[in-house]
Amino acid sequence: MALHPLTLVICSILSFVAGLADISLGMGYGFTVTPILLLLGFVPRQAVPSVLFSSFVGALMSSYFHHRFRNVDFAVGGDSFKISALIGVLGTLGGLFGALIALGISSFHLSLYIGSIVTVSGVFVLLSRGIRSTFSWYKITAISFLGAFNKGLSGSGFGPIVTTGGLLSGLDEKASVSIQSLSEFPVSLVGFLTFALSGAPTSWELIAALTLGVSLASPLAAMIVQRLDRERLRLMIGVAAIVVGGSTLLRTLL
Repeated sequence: MALHPLTLVICSILSFVAGLADISLGMGYGFTVTPILLLLGFVPRQAVPSVLFSSFVGALMSSYFHHRFRNVDFAVGGDSFKISALIGVLGTLGGLFGALIALGISSFHLSLYIGSIVTVSGVFVLLSRGIRSTFSWYKITAISFLGAFNKGLSGSGFGPIVTTGGLLSGLDEKASVSIQSLSEFPVSLVGFLTFALSGAPTSWELIAALTLGVSLASPLAAMIVQRLDRERLRLMIGVAAIVVGGSTLLRTLL
């Protein structure tokens, strides 16, 4: 069934706005777009794979522009590329493991868990302003698996955990946001392929509309990150994490 042109325009605008926030702050795309698509009448098996595919494209494009605007150096073999690859690999493994665990846990407790951990992470980011942690591969590995595990548990929580966790692990603000973008693309791709191979109804019109929006947002968001002061960006990331986590808690409890 063909979608109404106005619906497609609304979806593109929604994707653009959410993508702008997500690529700039490292979180919020799936959290924002998925529930609004459900309100527009899409069923979860249409909405979720569409969000995953557009997230995959957005992650690739935003990574290119983050590198181009020198928010991060993604040269193959460099530390930022290695960190992104590590998070991406753990993302696929942790996501699958989390999905298996999720089969025996209620959605209420999952949402409560995700909301709590994201909110606490945001608080720690704000409290640690002005404090620089020493980078540790052990820290980033633990944070990566936790973010991926959350993704598999509830379909959300990857961006906020990886971005805030990167800051708490010693990465600078711009690198943390950029690395989250690159590391998310294999997680989103695997998620989309899982839905596609399961026979989920794919709406290519919806996918195209969402992909267009996030693609247009990618260069603008990378430019915003380039021009933002690092401390201001850290403040915005912490506040965004608290808003995302707090909203999840409120939506769960109310």
